[in-house]
Amino acid sequence: MFFCMTFARHICLVVSAALVFFAWPSGLIAAEIDFSRDIRPLLSDNCFACHGPDATQRKADLRLDTRDGALAELDGTTAVVPGKPSESELVARIITDDEDDLMPPPDSGKKLDATQKALLQRWIAEGAEYDLHWAYKPVARPVPPRVKNDSFVLNDIDRFVLATLRTKGHEPAREADRRTLIRRLSFDLTGLPPTWEQVRAFVADSSPRAVGKLVDRLLASPHYGERMAVHWLDLVRFADTIGYHSDNFMEVSAYR
Repeated sequence: MFFCMTFARHICLVVSAALVFFAWPSGLIAAEIDFSRDIRPLLSDNCFACHGPDATQRKADLRLDTRDGALAELDGTTAVVPGKPSESELVARIITDDEDDLMPPPDSGKKLDATQKALLQRWIAEGAEYDLHWAYKPVARPVPPRVKNDSFVLNDIDRFVLATLRTKGHEPAREADRRTLIRRLSFDLTGLPPTWEQVRAFVADSSPRAVGKLVDRLLASPHYGERMAVHWLDLVRFADTIGYHSDNFMEVSAYR
């Protein structure tokens, strides 16, 4: 009896995988699956709460946030069998009609649609490759693109800028005059305009290092730190006051 049930389940998985594959739009079949873009968000939103890095919340001792965890054998089953979606417990759990086995559980308030199920099956069929989050990848030196423009390219960063401009059909703007340049650099780096004395001094400086010295001075300014901090304070919704009818002071100790 057990053999018959196991065999029937296996056949069901094979047929389901085949139906999903052939129902998948041809344009998407050709597109390469990117783990960080397509799979990680799917697993994170629907699986990591119970099968992620938090050991205190983990269920069934299963981790899906790492490849080793997903491929580990637990109680005679394996969540992900690379190249074999029909043998992967993950696939069995997301396509089953049995609410006791269905994942995500019905009471979680989460549900995978047909496209998401097909994407997971296709990812497993293609080898179930994981990719480190960019923050955990070792820093690698990229190869600068080959571009031609001797008047614009002064360093490798310029090569990347020029290559990107040309992919959009643009060419670099002509070099700005000294007054325009110091205003642009000052606003970009500090958010403040230069003083008249600073403009006059920069215009009069004919040394090859004039621009470099200006940038160094602006980067050393406390106003540069203040301007850069604003981006992060906006992200954490910093405010000096509550901004409501009483307008009480906001508790800011967390930001100090």
